[in-house]
Amino acid sequence: MNVTANRVELLAAAKRAASIASPSAPLDELRGTLMMADSSAGKLTLSATNLEVSLEQKVACTCGDDDAFVINAGLLEDMLAQLGGETVEFQRKAGSSQVSVRSGQAGYLVSVMERATFPRVEIPFPEDLVVVSGIPSMVKRSAFATGKSSEPSLLKCVNLRFTKEGLRAVGGDGFCLVYAKGDNSCSGNIDLMVPATSLLKLARLCEDKQEYRVGTDGKSIIFLREDFAYSARLVDGTYINTDQVLGSVVNCFTVLTDIPELKAALNAAIAIDQAETIKLTFTGNQIKFQCQSAEWNASTTLMVVPLTGTPQGEYCFGIRQLSSCLHSLSGTVTLGIAQGGMLTLATNDAFYMQTGLRPQAAQAEKPKKGKPKASAEKAA
Repeated sequence: MNVTANRVELLAAAKRAASIASPSAPLDELRGTLMMADSSAGKLTLSATNLEVSLEQKVACTCGDDDAFVINAGLLEDMLAQLGGETVEFQRKAGSSQVSVRSGQAGYLVSVMERATFPRVEIPFPEDLVVVSGIPSMVKRSAFATGKSSEPSLLKCVNLRFTKEGLRAVGGDGFCLVYAKGDNSCSGNIDLMVPATSLLKLARLCEDKQEYRVGTDGKSIIFLREDFAYSARLVDGTYINTDQVLGSVVNCFTVLTDIPELKAALNAAIAIDQAETIKLTFTGNQIKFQCQSAEWNASTTLMVVPLTGTPQGEYCFGIRQLSSCLHSLSGTVTLGIAQGGMLTLATNDAFYMQTGLRPQAAQAEKPKKGKPKASAEKAA
């Protein structure tokens, strides 16, 4: 084997492969990148998988013969980053367990595994494909709301809905739900359940401006573009009737503000300690954000524009879900309180709802001796 390729292009591909091949995988092969040289096509294919998602990339190269081997993904990335030449050369004698990696005056000699030890990567090419762009933004607006590892599997998935209005993504964990808009030109009539972790990996590999051809074979969802193929395993099951849920939400009142101001107010109120809940008090054109315990009290006031109804009352919400939402959405937002004290946030790209909590009593324990009670107030 004697392969020469552009070092920068190969480094970019190696980084993407390393993001799929987990360094903590139980098998050496799953920590590796499969490199296959095709002399007739003049392409070097890099494949990686964690058995949930698979990635296949092609990089232009010159090579004298066909060959394939498995190399540790992290090591490959580190070597290509350290080498400084414009091109990089891989040399291996037939059947050897080592490969030489050289660029300029520097080089490495590293151990590799044979192709036969690598899990078979099957990325089908569906007949029916639709063109999708804006994947990272859509994933950012939806994946944050999905459940964590202790939740049922469906709650750890994003419901991708190809509708006549375009692509939509729904995520929820039982306490909050987000309905996010995707590419409006991508139409269809199918629902798919994709693990949020798989979509987050994809989002880190692409850009909003890039267009992908997307399809499914019933078992996986496949994202294709030139010299790039990514597949993710689908989860069986039926998601909740999102249209019915959203149709039942009626706001008692709404106000107008924007996400950065809400984020700043929330951060100011939770700056003293790691609280779990926050109280929002509405009085006309003001929202008071407040966190408190027996030892401290922090609050800040945000000015808003009343839209409908009479903004009034006190409501409590979980900080983790609300903070994740505010870090994932952007722009001007219509904030509302619906039946049962439910919080709603509506932007141009998403609709978010979070269930309210019963106000928690302040901790009964007395402040420790010598430790004064903290108090902080701020107007925004």
